[in-house]
Formats: sequence, structure tokens, C-alpha cells
Amino acid sequence: MAAFAVLKRNFKSWERLLDTDTVKLARMIRHAGLANIKAKRIKGVLSKIKRREGILSLGSLKNMGALEAISYLRSLKGVGPKTAACVLLFSFGKPVMPVDTHIYRVTRRLGLIPEELSIEDAHRLLSDLVPKGLIYDFHLGIIEHGRKTCKAQNPKCGVCLLYSLCKFKDKVFYKRRVKD
Repeated sequence: MAAFAVLKRNFKSWERLLDTDTVKLARMIRHAGLANIKAKRIKGVLSKIKRREGILSLGSLKNMGALEAISYLRSLKGVGPKTAACVLLFSFGKPVMPVDTHIYRVTRRLGLIPEELSIEDAHRLLSDLVPKGLIYDFHLGIIEHGRKTCKAQNPKCGVCLLYSLCKFKDKVFYKRRVKD
């Protein structure tokens, strides 16, 4: 997000960003990591969108169904399932579930998705599982829960409001009993 803010602050239009030297662009986003790769991909994505659409706009996604829009975005080099879902949910209000590490961890621990399910398949399953009108709030709520309570290391099970629903607590309890 910080790199995106830098780009928005420094470029008044996507056209200006597309015309910028890749090295200069990489310097601007270096704090985000992998800056050289990301700078090339950003310019590549913008070029491809301009070729396809005739302008630098994703406005055509508005009239597409979710699956078609995901396919369009995923065809752009460097755009994965999470990025595609974020664009569609936050920019177009489409009912698709972005799955980051917090969403993946918490929904597995709660037993909402199978333990062995891949993160890629979790996008599809959660998009189908969560009621369409709740995806946005569910997404934000689960991320916050994952950051504050259901942490990867040292989850705060003792204060968790979802503890009674959690499948993970049994594993934690079992591990502690085996150690003792």
C-alpha cells in the first residue's frame, strides 16, 4: 500500500507512469521489495491494458462477471489471485474473496475451509461460501481478527470470541498435553 501511495503522489495519470523510466520507477518503490521486478511488471501491465482497451482503464471490468474479470486480470503478468480479487472487491464491488495469509490461516483454524486446501482454491471456495453481501465485511473482519487475536505465532485463544467454534484449539490443547 505504501508503494501505491508513492505512485499516486508522484504521477497524476497512469500514462505518465507508463512513460517513466523503469529504473526511476524502481527507485520510487524500492521500500516495497523486489522493486526492479515490480517496476517492470507495472509497466508491462499498463502497456497490456492500453493495447487491449485503447486507454489506461479497467472500466470494462465493471460489465464483466466475476469469473471473466478474474480471468482478465490474471492474464496480466504478475497479477495473482489475491491482487485480482482485491481489485474486483475494492474497486468494483464484485463479490470475490481476496485470501491473504490472515484469511487463509483463520478460516482453516475455524474449519471453514479444509486444512489441506490450497490458497488458490481457498479464493474460490470462500467466494462461494460467504454470502455475497457480506464478503467485504467478512474479509476486513477476518484480517483484523488474524492480526490482533488469531496470530500465526502465539494466538490469543484466551480472549478469542470465536474460540468455541475453533478447530485449532483442539490441536493447541493436544500439543500442550503431549509436552507436559
